[in-house]
Amino acid sequence: MALGNAMIADQIITSLKYLASNGYDVYIFDYRGYGNSEGKRRINAIIEDYKEIITFLNSKYDKRFLYGVSLGGAVIMNAIGSGAEYDSAIIDSSPSRFSDYGCPETIDPVNNLPHDASKIFIITGKKDQVLGSDMTSPLRIEAQQRGARVLDGDDFSHPYMDRDLIAHKARTKLILDFFTQAPDRFE
Repeated sequence: MALGNAMIADQIITSLKYLASNGYDVYIFDYRGYGNSEGKRRINAIIEDYKEIITFLNSKYDKRFLYGVSLGGAVIMNAIGSGAEYDSAIIDSSPSRFSDYGCPETIDPVNNLPHDASKIFIITGKKDQVLGSDMTSPLRIEAQQRGARVLDGDDFSHPYMDRDLIAHKARTKLILDFFTQAPDRFE
């Protein structure tokens, strides 16, 4: 899993028990300069770190699942855009672009969508107060045009910030269902 901005692994790991209890090995890493990790917080370095992590983990597993939330969704999209191999990816509430804030267009998540996005599930939330629809919808719309499964949840806020337990459970069920169905789709 690739974390959102200001999230650290120690705080989120218990929220991922639903994946582990369903047989998935979950790996989560603090970005450079986050938590107890050393280094400067640089988006290009974070992206490169995750490309290496994904390559290493891909050598250990037959099925490769990627999951990124918010900033982490952008990191995962960049890994996918660089050619990382995967069987299924969930991008939850990622910004569509960083170039609006001075970063190069080459790292815009929307510019890293594969031509065939059928192995990707993009989730956004209509109640998201961190990344509004103006920031998330270009990626969602383009991904859908390229064959991705998409959902703009009526009751969803930002990942792990849903205002009620029902919305949170609905979101985690969608995530688990997408990963659970993925092996059957790609064998």
